[in-house]
Amino acid sequence: MKRYQKSLSRRTLLRGAGKIAIALPFLEEMRTRSVWGAPAAPPMRAFNIFLGGGVPFLHWRGGTTLDGPLTPLAPLANKMAFVRGIQSMGGHPAAAGAAFTGKNPVNNTTMGGPSIDNEIMRYFYPSGKPPTPVDVQGAGYYYKFLDDPSRWVKSWDQQGHPSGNFVDDPKALFATFFGAAPGGTPATMTGPTPDQKIATSILDTVVSQYQFYMSPASNLTTASRSKISDHLDAVRQLEAKLQGTSLITSGGGGGKLATCGTPATPPANVYVSKHHNGASTGGNVVAADFVSSFKIMADVYAMGVACDLFRFGYTDACCAGDGLTFTGPYNVAGQTIDLGAVGETHDTNHAMGDNPTPGSPALIKQGYHSHLFLECCSYIIQQFDKYMDSNGQSILANSFVMLGTDLATNHSGNGVFTAISTAGGKFKPGVFDVTGQLIDFLTTCKAALGMTGNVPKTGMTSFLA
Repeated sequence: MKRYQKSLSRRTLLRGAGKIAIALPFLEEMRTRSVWGAPAAPPMRAFNIFLGGGVPFLHWRGGTTLDGPLTPLAPLANKMAFVRGIQSMGGHPAAAGAAFTGKNPVNNTTMGGPSIDNEIMRYFYPSGKPPTPVDVQGAGYYYKFLDDPSRWVKSWDQQGHPSGNFVDDPKALFATFFGAAPGGTPATMTGPTPDQKIATSILDTVVSQYQFYMSPASNLTTASRSKISDHLDAVRQLEAKLQGTSLITSGGGGGKLATCGTPATPPANVYVSKHHNGASTGGNVVAADFVSSFKIMADVYAMGVACDLFRFGYTDACCAGDGLTFTGPYNVAGQTIDLGAVGETHDTNHAMGDNPTPGSPALIKQGYHSHLFLECCSYIIQQFDKYMDSNGQSILANSFVMLGTDLATNHSGNGVFTAISTAGGKFKPGVFDVTGQLIDFLTTCKAALGMTGNVPKTGMTSFLA
């Protein structure tokens, strides 16, 4: 007798065709509970939030106080564990690739193992895929190293390969999630009917092939099957964007919050990063444009989570080794700075050396850039805190959210900056000094989530609840 799964994923729908298959994702939402029953447990989510260039330990000028370059994180003081003393790799490529894996990369396209978000996803969703339209979503800005994803990809699958799609245009992210088409907006367009969407979807023409290549009969490796699956995810998102449809119409993963809605449409002239390859320095970027655009993207991204379009992903506030010059006035901890006189991000970072003098001009200038990137990272994390799950806690409080970077000071990984959310009460908020390697920290986090055995005896228990 053929056995069927008790739960349905979007990929299950590809086994059928026509209107019956389209209706299947809504079955989970059609389930009802007694009014006397406890609210459903929130779904497991995990997000990696990355900033390039590092955050030197000396920026903790107030001891355990989030001030100076760390001021943007102050609103999160009672919502995250800020962990100091972690040892990571040195150098941009290795440190960036290890930021959420804890392992040295094999090369610039393959890591030494999966990132923690991917491990969490595979543990809590045994099929390896959450029941959402998108498995893993990346967003943010970076400028160079297009051929070196170790510097900007922050989600890696079981084989150490890049996981998920990355979007660096707020308009494109909005269109993918909420629907848009050239010359129109969701508010002014009716869009194609469900029958039209079926008729125009190229995915409907490859159902039988997909079934074959996902089966043992194809003799494909697990990695190859995963690549095919991720590719079809990308095709599906592209179709939605071209047709002006919304991923919300697919039903989401059944965990859509009551606050799910359509956010403000990004303006047509919103700033978008301009990529370039090689080691050359990037152009000038108005700081206010960068920050405001990142925040628009963060609004869209967080609403996508609230609408249960995806439960795993990452954001980038520049990549490891990015080189660009911010210009214009920028407020750093209450002081207005002319960033045009500060210098290029990469050169300013390394002007400190591995052992900068407290209060030195080089350290102060680097702090301006740390502040700017942390403002972006803090904003997206605070957006997660706006949306409440069924248990009365925010998405931030219920999810595993990790804030990380590539380096500590200059090219050193001695004391890399890291913070994590409380993750359903598994971790304590505050500032904690620890001893151990990044891999030990990640293992400790997984153990606290119930994913492994005992917590490693590495002096990394102070932040556990």
